[in-house]
Amino acid sequence: MDLEMVLNELSLKTPAADEQTARQLMSELISTVRQATTTGVKRVLRTANDINSIELAPGYPVARWRNDKVVDIEERRFFRTLIAKAPFWADVAEVIKSDFNLSDVFYQGEEARGLCFALVSDALPVSLNSDNRWDCSRLGLAVTRFEDDELIDEYLEIVHASRRKHVQEHADWIKHRIQIIVSDGIELWNCRKELFPSLEFCDQVRQQLQSLKTGNPMLQQVSKSLDELENYCKTWTTGAFSSDSLRNATPESESRLNRLKQKLTFRCPDDIDRIFSLHVSMTPGAWRLHFSDKLGPGKIIIGYIGPKIQ
Repeated sequence: MDLEMVLNELSLKTPAADEQTARQLMSELISTVRQATTTGVKRVLRTANDINSIELAPGYPVARWRNDKVVDIEERRFFRTLIAKAPFWADVAEVIKSDFNLSDVFYQGEEARGLCFALVSDALPVSLNSDNRWDCSRLGLAVTRFEDDELIDEYLEIVHASRRKHVQEHADWIKHRIQIIVSDGIELWNCRKELFPSLEFCDQVRQQLQSLKTGNPMLQQVSKSLDELENYCKTWTTGAFSSDSLRNATPESESRLNRLKQKLTFRCPDDIDRIFSLHVSMTPGAWRLHFSDKLGPGKIIIGYIGPKIQ
């Protein structure tokens, strides 16, 4: 799955004062997107399906901008190629929300469907710099998701760009994100030793990973979680394991351990059965990655990847 860009539709809700300002804002957006493509981001900008009717300024919708001879012709051509190469995110947003058990994603009190898509697909969201709140390199999202038939509220931060300098700030993130991109779970399994040399995998994880098909938004979430564990192992050289440096890593509660001990026990590559209490929550979503630190510093065993064990 390539690293794509998603246009934040909320940034198009504030029309510019006049056509000249609208042209300047669109020119800055094109510059931002071009900068991203030079760093390796795919030349694709996923948009809402009604973008052409959105007004950039009073009486000046995107459709008029695309045919405005005052606008640089190369900018208009570039924009056309961006939005012609991928399905609208609006077509798949509700499916993705269902896959991740999401209820709503909000930014500053407004529902943010495009940012929701960027969050779960680990894409780069870009905005028209139409308001001060978009002039930043990161956005904080309020996420509501379902877990065990309960609504859970979370605060998540994602990368974001509305200027060239924001993309430049994310250069390392983009480079690393591209490095761990795989097309499906089979490729992820086959490349595990290259991508995650510090991680050992129990036999059953093979089938769990290989079940992730191309286009499954959970594929990138799994890759990202494995990558976070790999990065932790590189710094864990002495002493006991500590989950403080890992996002969403916790042990199972005593009640769940007592109730699910057998289901949480997996045969490891060294033929020892171990209880995998430690786990990482896929955020957003209801999947879990269970792991063990029993091999000591610098090594982690992956025992289970899938829906929360019940």
